[in-house]
Amino acid sequence: MSPDGFVQAIQRAVVRDNLAVYNEMFRTTPVDRAVDPLWIRALTMFNTLDDEGKDTLIEVIANVMIDTTANILGIVDGCCPVSGVDGDVTLSVGGQVIGGELQELFLELNETG
Repeated sequence: MSPDGFVQAIQRAVVRDNLAVYNEMFRTTPVDRAVDPLWIRALTMFNTLDDEGKDTLIEVIANVMIDTTANILGIVDGCCPVSGVDGDVTLSVGGQVIGGELQELFLELNETG
């Protein structure tokens, strides 16, 4: 798998698919059906927002997903060191190391959609 193919797969699985799940959960889950205290509070807050506010919150969630994924890819690429991790962090697919430019490719992909 090429680095481009990998970041496209990550973008689909982590950003697009998960964002669709969060969007659906926020927009369709009745507060009285939620059991987790955090989700009860989150749904209660979401339901107080107008449509623009709801859309903005979903965009914020998307940006958090993108930023977090990019940070992890930066660690794998070796450009974002992590305190307490001694040694190289590498990512391989089928035995082929694909790290080195994953963060940059992922960020470029998410700039264009």
